[in-house]
Amino acid sequence: MENKLLIFIVAYQRQSYTQGTIELLNKVRPEGSTVIVCDNGSTDGTREWLEENQEKYNLGLIFPEENLRVGGAWMLLTEYFQPEDFTHILLLDNDGWFSPFKPNWFEQCLEIFATDPKIASLGLQRERKPGFFSMEKTFDPYFDSRKSFNDLEIYDTIFFAAFRLDKFDLWHEAFSNWPHTFVGDKLNTHYISSGYRSVKITPGFVVDISEYNFNNPDHAEYNKWFYERERDADEFKRRTDMHSTTGEDEQFVIDNFGQEYIKFLS
Repeated sequence: MENKLLIFIVAYQRQSYTQGTIELLNKVRPEGSTVIVCDNGSTDGTREWLEENQEKYNLGLIFPEENLRVGGAWMLLTEYFQPEDFTHILLLDNDGWFSPFKPNWFEQCLEIFATDPKIASLGLQRERKPGFFSMEKTFDPYFDSRKSFNDLEIYDTIFFAAFRLDKFDLWHEAFSNWPHTFVGDKLNTHYISSGYRSVKITPGFVVDISEYNFNNPDHAEYNKWFYERERDADEFKRRTDMHSTTGEDEQFVIDNFGQEYIKFLS
């Protein structure tokens, strides 16, 4: 069966991140893949930029009237396609920046899927510190069971939400009637309870760029909104304090993406 990939990006505010996400994805976009962006009601020019650049990047666009959050946007997407329309779906947020030095990432993922038909999902995020998730908040105990696979390491886990590559039919079945407002580890728990595996790749291919640019004053309003709604004040303070001591942002971008991507931090 021919592999058919759908790439779905959920965006809200932070236009510059969205631009970086799409430009970097375009460098490593598998031939024949479909890219759709759902903008969840941005008011900072994101929608206008997407419309202006739709043809340039060959994008499908979905503009819901309200902010559906990530889970709602994923549910909405199931209304446009049937389970057999694609073999895999890559799920990104608009702060997920692909490494431009891994153009064969999809082929590597397909090789991992081929080792076991019970693998439902691959986590592609490159963490700040291997084995830790949520900006080094919690150590993943499954990390100690990792195994080598070519130039990567892989291990079974439940601890990833975004930047994931899933088998499309299994994902479509789950989100045709998703009962939660938040995704978190619930999707991987669902797969595992159904007899499937969720596998984390390390080092991953996609960076959460917001983790290296958290104190950007241009994103202060968004961060306040997000952490009041999706997390809590303690986590907001932890990330703010943590980032203020690292000084990694611009140099990290230069080293991992190139000087030209500094402009997308603002």
